[in-house]
Amino acid sequence: MTTPHRPELGDTRRPSSNRPPNRSDGRDRPPRMSVWRQRLLRLSRPPRDTGRDRGAAFVEMGAAVILAALIITTVYASGVSSTFNEGVRQMVCLVNGPGCGDRTWVDEDRPDEPEQFEWGSGNSNASDNKNLGMQAAAADPYNWTDQEWTCLDGLWGAMSNWDSGMVDPTTGARGIVGFNPAEHGSLPSGFNDSASAQISWGLGYIQEAHGSPCTAWRYWQSTGYY
Repeated sequence: MTTPHRPELGDTRRPSSNRPPNRSDGRDRPPRMSVWRQRLLRLSRPPRDTGRDRGAAFVEMGAAVILAALIITTVYASGVSSTFNEGVRQMVCLVNGPGCGDRTWVDEDRPDEPEQFEWGSGNSNASDNKNLGMQAAAADPYNWTDQEWTCLDGLWGAMSNWDSGMVDPTTGARGIVGFNPAEHGSLPSGFNDSASAQISWGLGYIQEAHGSPCTAWRYWQSTGYY
């Protein structure tokens, strides 16, 4: 049993402590931080002088771009590209490709010359053909006058400008009425040489397919054909 400390009675002993004396082995010291934890803390801290590092990276990138540009310029100036192109051309010539004879690469890639065509070009009979059409449309059994004639004039004017010799190289349509063998079958007898034959066929086709020129004209305006 521990004797209480009584300084008032002349007890010169120092008060005892419940804490055990310090150990010489150091186990009472606070534990040291592990090495791995110290490293993680250092990594988590923001790096210093980040602006300086970023500027250095930009300088290095700019230097690399300039160096690459100089290399490319040197290659083109030295004629290496011409040598490479000539080597490719010789390899293509082994399989009889373009650029080995009279035809060059440009000639090989150039499209065929388009056919020259203008609607109603050189059609000196447009007025005569239009008069034939007006007379035929106004006669029985059609009786297409006034507004119906205006629609017919607009339709065939758009198709051929009343040119009986018109041939559309794209669609194959021909004549005043735009007859297309691929859609309408074989050409009627004398169709190519007669404006009257073309007009007669066209009026009959409009009546059978659309009922009237104005109906056919509206259909052509929305579809491009009738």
